[in-house]
Amino acid sequence: MLGFLAFGCHASVQADAKANSNGEADAELDAEVQKERASAAPEGTKPDAKPAADEASNSKRPLLGARSDLTLLPAQVAGQCSCLRVALGPANLGAFRWSSEAPAVDDQTQLALALTSEGSGCKDPKGSQGASYWGYGRKGDDVIVYIENGVQGRPLAQGAIIPKPFGQGQVYMAPAKKGVIYGKAADGKGRCKVGNPGVTRTIPVTPDEMGTGTAGPGGDATSEEDLLTGR
Repeated sequence: MLGFLAFGCHASVQADAKANSNGEADAELDAEVQKERASAAPEGTKPDAKPAADEASNSKRPLLGARSDLTLLPAQVAGQCSCLRVALGPANLGAFRWSSEAPAVDDQTQLALALTSEGSGCKDPKGSQGASYWGYGRKGDDVIVYIENGVQGRPLAQGAIIPKPFGQGQVYMAPAKKGVIYGKAADGKGRCKVGNPGVTRTIPVTPDEMGTGTAGPGGDATSEEDLLTGR
């Protein structure tokens, strides 16, 4: 029935257009046809329409990076890494302590992470206030979280939102600079694997999830092998 009405209106307006030599009717015809097509199209399929669900999801998704409102309840987490305890998972994980309302982390593409060197059995190096999140980088399907020494006078970064590894990729911890004792594997050799909980990610990685790479002394790029061996 909609198709018949649309055709009838089109024919009627087109007839008027032919009788008008200044071209105004042609413009009215185009506007009328576009209006009819738009009103007849199912919701969500109109030209240039963005699905409301996607728009709402993007607006609620928290930004990647450090979270000052997230810390770890160390008593609930065993020490998996050298001088470091780490919890990884959805925002409502029992080991997480949020000072404000937990954000709506996208479980398909994001993970919440909290860490601390408290209770790890290690003595903080001279000048260090403890383990602090520095940033993350990607290596293949894996996500590597880098840890630095906390600096006096600046709050420790003990929480973060990071991208979920793709497919069977894993999250690893590693020191951000030479001399950082936090984040190596428990035996002090290589990166520390902390897993990839939740659903398997099949959504492709986007450019804004690539991370900041690897830090070195003074912020210079340093090979991961040097960081892990302390050379």
